[in-house]
Amino acid sequence: MKLKDLFEYAVKSLKDSKIENPQLEAIILIQEFLKIPKHKIFTQPDLEITDYQNFLDALEERVKRKPLSYIVKKKEFFGLEFYVDKGVLIPRPETEILVEKVLESLKTKENPIGLEVGVGSGCISISLLHNKKDLKMVALDISEKALQITKINAEKFNVLDRITLKNFDIMKDDLESLGIEYVDFVVSNPPYIPEKDYENLQEEVKHEPKEALIAGKVGTEFYEKIVERLKSLLKEDGFFAFEIGIGQSEQVKNILERNGFKKVKIYKDLASIDRVVIAFKI
Repeated sequence: MKLKDLFEYAVKSLKDSKIENPQLEAIILIQEFLKIPKHKIFTQPDLEITDYQNFLDALEERVKRKPLSYIVKKKEFFGLEFYVDKGVLIPRPETEILVEKVLESLKTKENPIGLEVGVGSGCISISLLHNKKDLKMVALDISEKALQITKINAEKFNVLDRITLKNFDIMKDDLESLGIEYVDFVVSNPPYIPEKDYENLQEEVKHEPKEALIAGKVGTEFYEKIVERLKSLLKEDGFFAFEIGIGQSEQVKNILERNGFKKVKIYKDLASIDRVVIAFKI
């Protein structure tokens, strides 16, 4: 089959499935599964392709609304290309704001230690480590698969010697088992979607692990638990850093203020939605 015919077939299939950017995604699938650079699609349209079954299989998965990142097994985040797979949340652009604000808050800190709750693919901790060379992280997750994927990414970016990975459930496991005395900050992009909203999520999002998305009936359950359980681990000048869901900024701010964190800053994403909360003890 000619390259242009495969491309046109892919674009039509994706368009029929209401995929937002059918041409762009068709190009990505051709690059990934036919190993043909983008320019050849337009400069050598009559190129004969004989081995294209893997490409068609990948296209079929995308037509069924499997996220593109799970199909190509990678996602760019904070200038780094992370390995991702089913079982971890796909890194999102708005989470880059969380990383950016944590790095800003650590500018004058020397040899800080951070704790991440719900490490997933490792994109937050590893981006922080990559950009602050004297930082060390402890990263928690209830999922062994997430910890394995984080390890792969930590090895890829040469930060494995500065990250400690632990299988841990913040909702119930014993804090003493972590063996941590104090940390300079706690960062988390926890589950924050209320149970009632799950059915309204995009089909692609429903392919992602439900335990990484759904918090409970209200949506702020994890913030409550993280702050209540981990505030005693923060140094006097330590801080919490959270990504939050739409409409949750006041609730999360109240949780933090109720627990003694009076210096609370809220940052918006590019859509002018409150997205990140940073809270200091003093």
